Amino acid sequence: MKNNKLLVMITLIGFHVISQAAELEAKLGWTDYQRHGFAVNGVVDKVQVKVGEKVKEGMVLAKLGITPFNYHIKKCQAKSDKFNPEIFDAKIELDQAEELFERTVLSEVELQIIDGKYKKLIESQKEVNVECLLSRWQAKLSVLKARDFSYVLSSNITESMVISDENKTAVFIELVSAKQASAVSLLSYQQKTQFNIGQEIKVIVDQQAFPAKIESIAMRPDKDNKYKLEAVFYYTKMIEPEKLIKLNY
Repeated sequence: MKNNKLLVMITLIGFHVISQAAELEAKLGWTDYQRHGFAVNGVVDKVQVKVGEKVKEGMVLAKLGITPFNYHIKKCQAKSDKFNPEIFDAKIELDQAEELFERTVLSEVELQIIDGKYKKLIESQKEVNVECLLSRWQAKLSVLKARDFSYVLSSNITESMVISDENKTAVFIELVSAKQASAVSLLSYQQKTQFNIGQEIKVIVDQQAFPAKIESIAMRPDKDNKYKLEAVFYYTKMIEPEKLIKLNY
């Protein structure tokens, strides 16, 4: 009698638990605010950007009239150049005096007088050259340039405006980063404990996910007992401040 072998197949069915990412509401915001204002006095010649415009690094935003700066530079350079023939003659005289001193024809006191005359001319020219450097530096400061890839957020600089010590700190062009945006969320204390600075999360803008990193978490709550969390992420579009977005973690 043949024994039939019964093949028993045991199928193990595994249960796959898919954990869904938790979600928080947040608001879109700018990052890297920059205020570009003039550090020198003058009259605004041109404003070359408009609010909302995207600018590249090194792009000219606005500039003062350059004529007064060029005048001071040329005047200063001419003043410095006037020393050259005097210094040349004084150096020849000093070389001759040193030779005569070596031959004991000239006294040490006489040599010191000639040497002092030469050194005084050199120092005087150096002082003038410092003034020239300052004039050139001021000319550079008469041009405002973007330091990075940015958007023009606001500007109260207008053409023909006089920039003086009285208004220098109050007039500027404000830029914000065109490379990054921020996501700001207000958390309860319990939610706050789930996050750390530097933690990587996802920001959802118009159903598109962007990798982000938590940059700051408030140590103390606001008046509504909420803790501010700010994450930054790569974003090159012109944002809508306060636009509602999501954080996934």
